[in-house]
Amino acid sequence: MKPIHALFVFFALCAASLAAGIDSLCRTQYRAQQSVDQALALTLHRCQPDQVDADTIRVYRSLIAMNALRDTAYLSVTVSPTDDKRQPQLQAHTGLTLRRLWALSDQRASGTLAALAAAWLMVSLWWVRQQQSQDRTYMQLGLLRYDSASGRFSVKGQELHFTPMQQTLMQLFFQAHDHLLPQQEICDHLWPKKPDATATLYTLVRRLKPLLHDTAHVSIECERGRSYQLKAMP
Repeated sequence: MKPIHALFVFFALCAASLAAGIDSLCRTQYRAQQSVDQALALTLHRCQPDQVDADTIRVYRSLIAMNALRDTAYLSVTVSPTDDKRQPQLQAHTGLTLRRLWALSDQRASGTLAALAAAWLMVSLWWVRQQQSQDRTYMQLGLLRYDSASGRFSVKGQELHFTPMQQTLMQLFFQAHDHLLPQQEICDHLWPKKPDATATLYTLVRRLKPLLHDTAHVSIECERGRSYQLKAMP
């Protein structure tokens, strides 16, 4: 899985959590408004609609089904034109603040999705770091894998053993750009005190080739007198 895919899943979970939270808020607001509207209808049935006093408010609040609204709900009087006459109308209001509405709403689904998003983010960050760590540590060519941290070579999980000189040469190849090394650079590194180590290098490479070819599907290509290069076989 690529990091962009993990990021997409995280934002999808966040969006789902936000949508679930807003949906719960809207549902709670609707139920609260229904409760105060029903209480108002019952109040108008019991009391005179053209007189609003303390008793009217008391009756109205006592008829609200949702106990949490009894301290916040209130009535207002509006005047609307009807047949050239202005008729006062009572309107019920929940009086809920966003904070109070949030406390009354059921946010379990939103919270669960938010927790999943947070857990997914932490796991994804750990996974990305692990991948980056592996990318910095391991290099692959053909079937041959090099662990720069331990200096070990392996093929399909099995460690591949080289002689000390072969090991050093292979490490030089994997540290070089495009696995390409000038012949003189190899000689200077492996046999710094030997005036001409060309023949010795040739022997070393000749013995190393079959091992790489048969086990790792890797070849050593030589540009005579100039360079050697490791290449994955097709």
